[in-house]
Amino acid sequence: MALFVAASFAQSEIGGKPEKTDVVVTYAQPSGAFTPIWVAADAGLFKKYGLNAKLQLLNPQVSAQAVISGEADFYTNGPDLINARMRGGEVKYFGGTMQQLVFQMWGAKEIGAVQQLKGKTVAVSTPRAALDTATREALKKNGLTPDKEVQILYVQSVPAILSAIIGGKTSAGTLSAPNTLKAKEAGLNLLVDIGKLNIPGLQVTYGTTEKYLKSNPNTIYAFLKAMAEAVVLSRKQPEIAKKAIAKYAKIDDAPTVDGTYEAFAPYWDMNLHVRGEAIRAQFAYMDEKEFPQAKNSDPKEFFDNSFVDRLEKSGFLKSVGLTK
Repeated sequence: MALFVAASFAQSEIGGKPEKTDVVVTYAQPSGAFTPIWVAADAGLFKKYGLNAKLQLLNPQVSAQAVISGEADFYTNGPDLINARMRGGEVKYFGGTMQQLVFQMWGAKEIGAVQQLKGKTVAVSTPRAALDTATREALKKNGLTPDKEVQILYVQSVPAILSAIIGGKTSAGTLSAPNTLKAKEAGLNLLVDIGKLNIPGLQVTYGTTEKYLKSNPNTIYAFLKAMAEAVVLSRKQPEIAKKAIAKYAKIDDAPTVDGTYEAFAPYWDMNLHVRGEAIRAQFAYMDEKEFPQAKNSDPKEFFDNSFVDRLEKSGFLKSVGLTK
């Protein structure tokens, strides 16, 4: 078992016994992006702070609805809570571990460059999810107009995207590790390494309802404390992170596990604050007819950093190795 990062006296000063101990934590894909969440569960960090956490794999839209309905406690994905809030849902983000879009666009064997996608299709998961945003931005940065010059095909999951490319149902698709490594093995062509474009965006952020934030502050602190330690543990003890990747992404070969870890580890934030610029970036991709208010929205209305702020001021984040 891992040697947990030592925490200072701040543990007891900020956040008491969780108001709710049995919690459901959703995640969207068997992607290495979610490794710190898996580590928090398997290394006993949620339990360390008084939470009995059940991880549940749900697509982003279903995850958002589960939090709103009370069937789940924590949403840990991308921009779907923005959509939900603009539809009237009283939800907010309160932290995050990846607010830069870290994906890769892969093409079929006959597609050697992204410019060859003009008049063709690119597969993503679900509308307005992080994958969709990343794909549209990558196309634009390469001189292609989404929906006009390149059509977007929605196929629900990352494994389904890979299958669609290999099966000839689409000319390209945007993937995350470990499926990027499987794409390479299948002889597909890397078209764009989106992570290197430094695109701000919500890929792994934590959210819940405003009512939950008010009613269960100690549960929020417990969750954030566990995640703070999990990020540090994931980055400083790769063997712990790789074990979690193998389990949750269902990978049985070491090179793929190693590659998945290496693809994501540099991008796990050593700071849990929600970034306003990542939310603002998402506004540009919202349907103007469905969300006419998006262009004039204030990102600050969509997140609450007060919990992370208090943990930082108390010295807790520094004590476990997180820096702003």
